[in-house]
Amino acid sequence: MKFFYKLLSTLFSITLCIGLLSCQSELSSKPIAKAPPLSKPSTGALANDGHTATPRAPWANPVIKNSETDAIYRQEWAKSDNKALCPILALPKQASSHLASHSVRRANFAGGWGVAYDLPNKRSAYGIANAGTTNTNETFDNWPYNVNYQDGSKVGYGHEGGDPSANWLAYLVIPNNNCFYNIWSAQSKAHLEQIILDLRIVSF
Repeated sequence: MKFFYKLLSTLFSITLCIGLLSCQSELSSKPIAKAPPLSKPSTGALANDGHTATPRAPWANPVIKNSETDAIYRQEWAKSDNKALCPILALPKQASSHLASHSVRRANFAGGWGVAYDLPNKRSAYGIANAGTTNTNETFDNWPYNVNYQDGSKVGYGHEGGDPSANWLAYLVIPNNNCFYNIWSAQSKAHLEQIILDLRIVSF
């Protein structure tokens, strides 16, 4: 009788072992499920290629009065060769992009006009200029960031000359006679973008 129970116990052990080996073999033959990849972080307003959708142009807002911006804009515009073609595009006095302790002055732009803002420790910290040309052959596709606006305006911007240590510079063409403007900031990309958002056309 003892021999019989011992034989049953041995047979049960062999059966269990074979079953475990079979399960282990089945599990090892199945690929291990991989966790789904994390979604890429959002890049905010700009797409991965540096292009945006077609927002409303800031200068499509109602024009501002001459008294709402610095007088130097109208003074320099009045001396430009293309004043009959291109409007004054300016920063209002209350623009959020203005930096503390700034002073304003004229900037040299042959044929056009320029206005620069200085800081106590930085000359030409930011500014706006009309380039004195309506040439639209300027290359916009080479800029890392580009925006096309609903009114047909377009802006391309990045580090000047592609140098990461250089100022931020934007080329802007508005549909009013394809007038060409330069906007710059020695501060940051965010500051340049805020200047662009703050720009308004000044009534003649």
